[in-house]
Amino acid sequence: KQGPAWGEETDDMTPTQDELEVRKLVDGLVAGWNAHDGTAFARQFAADADFTNVMGLHARGRDVIARGHDEIFATMFRGTTLTATVEGIRFLRPDVATASVSLALRQKDGTPWGPFPRTLAGLVAVRDGESWSIAVFRNMVPFQRPAAGPLERSLGAAPPSGS
Repeated sequence: KQGPAWGEETDDMTPTQDELEVRKLVDGLVAGWNAHDGTAFARQFAADADFTNVMGLHARGRDVIARGHDEIFATMFRGTTLTATVEGIRFLRPDVATASVSLALRQKDGTPWGPFPRTLAGLVAVRDGESWSIAVFRNMVPFQRPAAGPLERSLGAAPPSGS
């Protein structure tokens, strides 16, 4: 079953094949991270993908993403494990989807990792033929501050749309 047509609403709670493919991209990221293998982590990305980490460092291209992850797996993230929860998927077109993903990082002993054990990632996935890949990935560290008003309070309490 393919994703809904552009702008089409669906009440069907069964994930489409395209939704499952986008979720598989996230599963592949997690598997690559937990194997501490930059190439496996980067396999989900388009050849010319844009990747921005939590510090705002930008990398372009699957090869650079793979090399960068091999570097962090050998140093500061050695032995860590990653889990991911897809909070929502929204199809902008039948061949373009966005996903909101909550990521949790743990040390070898299972305790949360460092200063930001949880991050939120936004990604744009694209389908080329029958194959999906991540074209854009942005990771951020959520932080708390007082809400500016009722709109922010309501947005903070609402789950991401598109799930």
